[in-house]
Amino acid sequence: MAKGWIWVRRVAIVAIAVGLVLRFANLDRKAYWHDEAYTSLRVAGYMGPAVGEAVVDRPDLTAADLQRYQQLPPTPSLVDTWNALSAHPEHPPTYYLLAHGWGRLFGASVGGYRAIAAIFGAIALPVMFWLARQLFPLQPAIAWIAVALMATSPVHIIYSQEAREYTLWIVGLLLANGALWRALQQKALSAWILYGLTLGLAWYGSLMTVLLGLSHLVFMALSERRRQAWVGFVTAHALGLGLFIPWIWTIVNQWERLRSVTDWSNAPAPLDFLAKLWALHYSAVLIDFNVPLDHPLSRLGPALVLGLVAIALVYLWRSYPRSTALFLGCGLLIPPLVLIGNDVVRAAQLSRNTRYFFPSLVLLPLAIAPLINHWLTASRRPTRAMGATLLALLLTLGIASGVANNQALTWWNKTVGYANIYIARYLNQTTQPLLLIEASGVALGDALSLSHYLRPDTPLWLLPDQALPSPDRLQTVMEARPGTTLFVLQPSSVLRSTIVSGWQMLPTSDGQVFGPNDLVQLIPPQAGMSPN
Repeated sequence: MAKGWIWVRRVAIVAIAVGLVLRFANLDRKAYWHDEAYTSLRVAGYMGPAVGEAVVDRPDLTAADLQRYQQLPPTPSLVDTWNALSAHPEHPPTYYLLAHGWGRLFGASVGGYRAIAAIFGAIALPVMFWLARQLFPLQPAIAWIAVALMATSPVHIIYSQEAREYTLWIVGLLLANGALWRALQQKALSAWILYGLTLGLAWYGSLMTVLLGLSHLVFMALSERRRQAWVGFVTAHALGLGLFIPWIWTIVNQWERLRSVTDWSNAPAPLDFLAKLWALHYSAVLIDFNVPLDHPLSRLGPALVLGLVAIALVYLWRSYPRSTALFLGCGLLIPPLVLIGNDVVRAAQLSRNTRYFFPSLVLLPLAIAPLINHWLTASRRPTRAMGATLLALLLTLGIASGVANNQALTWWNKTVGYANIYIARYLNQTTQPLLLIEASGVALGDALSLSHYLRPDTPLWLLPDQALPSPDRLQTVMEARPGTTLFVLQPSSVLRSTIVSGWQMLPTSDGQVFGPNDLVQLIPPQAGMSPN
């Protein structure tokens, strides 16, 4: 790096330091939502169906009772944990086995399980630097800029604070990209073996690693004619899948279970709604203030970010070797085209989830960094000023987004149970609340999530079906707990239709995060209308 560009490295180091703080600060602040609650459940070795049977239709069940399933049992069993994980083959087991070990050493906790994700989020930064140095060996400034952008990236900060496997997967994706490029340059057997090992790590991060494999296959088809390179490529993928055979065997044995738990992705969703999300997946890499979909920033931000990415890709194609531009272009474009194309053809909704776009999103800083570096090193002063302004703006927006996220209690990635922490606070201010939860595929996860924030003695009644209990049973429960106030969590139209004459449902709201239909008060005949 030229002496005059030491400041780029210094700015990057400051950005990295801020990004690390944002990854590890307030790990237990955010709402522990549905999916994270299931992380604790499976890490402890509990089977969801068995827990559901044990807790359903019990009006005396309390938040404290449910918290038992969020902690390791007195004698933790790795076999029980493995069995619980095997029943959900859609999630490879590596992160959860690490969490099991963490829980045994340090105790099961929200902050602890999220710390594992934060650690991998931190590891991803030097791996990004290594990948950038592989792609741009003569321009170290590009590596520093790319790492700075990743360190302050809102989407990377968000998933570094979630008790799930996605930052582990990100590390695998970055390593696999760098290992493939290195293997093509070195043409050595050891390099291809390293590529195969990194593919195995990526597979143990997510089944969606298939998107990475497809992007690498397209890149090879467009750029490689050497027989030796193709032999190495095929051998590496065989090694990666070979390392994944234990979980492939689990998938084969649990195929019907896999289809069942992922069936939600086959439900249709409006294309205009999905299109908004596709753009937001990419803008969240640089800016994300969790504004509603109809907010002007939800339109302006994605448009500007996608425009910048388009300019960056054109610059790459014109200014760098064809292989470099193809490598980044395939990595950025193939995964989203496959996801979006699948949903368009099948009328599905897999592409609504940001995390599935990670094979593409992890490369976005690498696509933008060369353009910024080009402007920073231009001969004309106005161009240099434009480059410095753009870098400062992107880092500022990323840090501001990260600070906003760090101070918030919930965020858009908490899709099921987004408002649970606020609902719990509302109920905690209510006299003798009893919360009814309608039978659904997310009922147990919602109840477990709420149990982290409700007073320990708060009852949660998980209903056995989509119907209210009989009036006689409700009255018996209320008589056993004088002063009880009944609430229903997000009642469906089916459940609402089962209310009997004389009973009423009164919408409640905190006026900000959850709305009138998220929590309703169930009022018996001739009772007062006040929810407190």
